[in-house]
Amino acid sequence: MAPPQRRATGTPTLLLIPLVLLLQVALSHDTVWAAAPAVASLVHPGICVLPVGLMLVPMVALLVPDANVTLRLGARATRRKRRYTRLTMAGAAVAWVLLVAGSLMRHDFAADSFYASTLLLLNGLVLTAVWQTWQERRTDAVLVGSVGVAVVLLALIDALVLAGVGPLTSLYTPLAVLITLLWMSMLLLGALTLRRPAPMLAEPAAHVAPEAAVEKRPTLLSDYMSLTKPKVVSLLLVTTLAAMYITDAGLPSLALVFWTMLGGYLASGGAGAINCAFEKDVDINMGRTSRRPVPSGRIKPEHALLFGSTLVALSFVVLATFVTLMAAVLSLIGAFYYAIAYTRWLKRHTWQNIVIGGGAGAIPPMVGWAAMTNSVSLVPVILFLIIFYWTPPHFWALALVKQKDYARAGVPMLPVVAGEAETRWQIWLYSVLLVSFSFILTPIHAMGLMYLGLAAVLGGFFLYYAWLVWRRGDQAAIWGLYKYSLLYLALLFGAMVLDQLVLG
Repeated sequence: MAPPQRRATGTPTLLLIPLVLLLQVALSHDTVWAAAPAVASLVHPGICVLPVGLMLVPMVALLVPDANVTLRLGARATRRKRRYTRLTMAGAAVAWVLLVAGSLMRHDFAADSFYASTLLLLNGLVLTAVWQTWQERRTDAVLVGSVGVAVVLLALIDALVLAGVGPLTSLYTPLAVLITLLWMSMLLLGALTLRRPAPMLAEPAAHVAPEAAVEKRPTLLSDYMSLTKPKVVSLLLVTTLAAMYITDAGLPSLALVFWTMLGGYLASGGAGAINCAFEKDVDINMGRTSRRPVPSGRIKPEHALLFGSTLVALSFVVLATFVTLMAAVLSLIGAFYYAIAYTRWLKRHTWQNIVIGGGAGAIPPMVGWAAMTNSVSLVPVILFLIIFYWTPPHFWALALVKQKDYARAGVPMLPVVAGEAETRWQIWLYSVLLVSFSFILTPIHAMGLMYLGLAAVLGGFFLYYAWLVWRRGDQAAIWGLYKYSLLYLALLFGAMVLDQLVLG
């Protein structure tokens, strides 16, 4: 049982949920908007945000480490429990932001675009929370039931949006009710997770003998999913999605976004699986990859190769059927580029492997552009070059940290071949090229001044981190550049979308 103070903190949270539902249904009704649209536009989100704040404050308080809980579950189990709960809170928060921001933009041209982008994020967060629940609390019928409700509501929302029965702004009321219910179920799931006892050992972790600690074996499904390298693919899909929103063809439909994202994931994930099949001998000699399914023996290389090839073939079918043939061809080229040209030849034979091979990761925005226009022009080529010049400083930063692994595996990465000093200098040079290319979109009138300002700020930080790597070269500077480079690329493409939505 949770300590009394914890129950006292969580109870008002649960009691506020019915209040929010009533407020949402009442304020979302068309008669309210027809009677006083100006007042409703301001009062509606304002009233909604107040109880949200009251709910999230105790939720955050419940995540503060508790000595008794840590002693009972063990530090590792406690961290996993809080990580899972944060995911459910994030899903609830995103659903709420979607609803409130949608009300503010009800008569705005960007409303449909906002719903489309946020709905993709919401799907990811909810499904992640569902997966975490099944992995960690599948024996708890109450939590599994809450997850089931969330899945049903998410399916209804997706079906309503993808049906294409009208502009999303015309579906505001049913979406408002469904998303509110989804938000409630996610919030309830997070609250119940904290209040219900976790199926963990009752004794402190320190009292468990080392030989009694058994490492949890990944499931076959999770192993095959890991072959697709979801974290890498997610960044590629961000660039694909952003490119779809900056063409002259207008805003993409949700159906087109869905099929493009699905085809993109299948192509990139399939290429990643083929890469894993071909690199067993390399992965097994590197600390960060030795526990992958293929080198650890959980999946045979031939099975990974068949799985990856199947995904790539499905990607071509999906994109050619539901998107455009140009997008399908470009996606196929990208998959072949990474899985064969980079993996089988470049990576093992030249220190320019990352430079030349970076073209594979630079193709996704061209796929997004082709999905909208069925063509390739100067703008997607510049997007290609931005990612092309982003790849070396990003990956060489990681190579500096893992250079001993690469040397042991016989991979001629730049730090292994030319040393750390030359690698740091090359990182600085490519960073300057990257930031310079990011400015070109404004002079050619593809982007406006808003993008230029944001690109300057983001690029300034990138050059700062690259300068620290060049001049200092310590582990803190290298890891700082590596982590920021991931954020930089996502924010830069987000700035492109923001510029187009705001300035048109």
